[in-house]
Amino acid sequence: MEEKVIEISKNIYLHILETDKFKTSFVAGFFLSDLIKEKITINALIPAVLTSGTNNLPTMKEISTKLDDLYGASLDGSSDKIGDKQALQFYVTTIDDKYALNNENLLEESVKLLLDVIYNPKLVNGKFDEEYVAVEKENLKALIEARINDKAQYAISRCIEEMFKNEPYGAYKYGNVEDLENINAENLYEQYKWILSNSEIHFYVSTSGNIDIGWFDVCKDYANSNENVTVNTNHETGEVKDIIEHQDVTQGKLVLGYDLDVDKIKDLYKVQVYNAILGSSSNSKMFQNVREKASLAYTARSMYLKHKQALIVFAGIELDKYDKALEIIELQVEDMKNGNFSDEDIKDAKVFLENIMRSYADSQDVLIDLSMGQVVMGMNDTIEEMISNINSVTREDILYVANKVKLNTKYFLSGK
Repeated sequence: MEEKVIEISKNIYLHILETDKFKTSFVAGFFLSDLIKEKITINALIPAVLTSGTNNLPTMKEISTKLDDLYGASLDGSSDKIGDKQALQFYVTTIDDKYALNNENLLEESVKLLLDVIYNPKLVNGKFDEEYVAVEKENLKALIEARINDKAQYAISRCIEEMFKNEPYGAYKYGNVEDLENINAENLYEQYKWILSNSEIHFYVSTSGNIDIGWFDVCKDYANSNENVTVNTNHETGEVKDIIEHQDVTQGKLVLGYDLDVDKIKDLYKVQVYNAILGSSSNSKMFQNVREKASLAYTARSMYLKHKQALIVFAGIELDKYDKALEIIELQVEDMKNGNFSDEDIKDAKVFLENIMRSYADSQDVLIDLSMGQVVMGMNDTIEEMISNINSVTREDILYVANKVKLNTKYFLSGK
């Protein structure tokens, strides 16, 4: 699928993915700003308030009626971290125009709805609706507090938090409850205006229909300066951090965070093959040796944080198996450094990764997220180029990566 990129205005881009493969049209907007620890919470609140009501559709009920008119379209707004960027994300999905019963222009209406949500919020006395802000503050508070309910994800995010303790990336993607207390309708609206003026903005349209660039003219009305902010990305290395946290759990969560002294673009595909052999596939050393043979873990896997050149190894273990599990996990990492992996392991890893990459083309939102991630990375590889790069990785490349791996943080979520 070819991706066409048009610059609408300064720092505002439109990505067009024309395809007749899907039965839906997918419209999205991403607002990228530098990840600033003190601003993460207030920024995370913005999409929730914007999707509560617009000047034209001031209530959620009216938005819902509009979505019903668009054949049951869906609208969503959220916040996430992409490397050292905070991304405010907005989506509208509806059926493709060719399936409309009365030849309605659903794509145009979807674009207009998305832009209405983003650029035309409901205001009361020159600020956001205080009632909406209060409701969404409570919702965000509940979301932040619910972080602890998924123990596996909680343990991984806590390891990342400790690993990047002095960097904005270490903060939880939705922020913290303490910062919520100081947010009100007025300062939230001021921050919203700052986001409009200082974000790098990317709109995406995936459809089989015709796209009129003029639909996005409203974006030109907002001066976009993309003000540079100094973000601390000085990563702490040196002595390994050893963190044990106690909660009322019956299964321990062991997470190891490793630094990778590699080039995030040049070495990306080498690391992906390395990671597949180590722990991201079902044939990986982690899965086979830690989970299956030693029966030390209910689950054991690794993941690559490509935007931060970091590797996370996770294992769900019995509370009294910490030492043995840690020993065998570290042995797998050492085995990789010593070249103790076969040509069959490399082949399996490449097949595994190729299957994943080919599956990207089966989902509009995955394709858009992939493109957005590449924008942040400074890349624009097609799926076929990605697969070709994976298949060109050699044993020497994998050994190179293996010997660039250094333990930064050990985190264990244990019982009381």
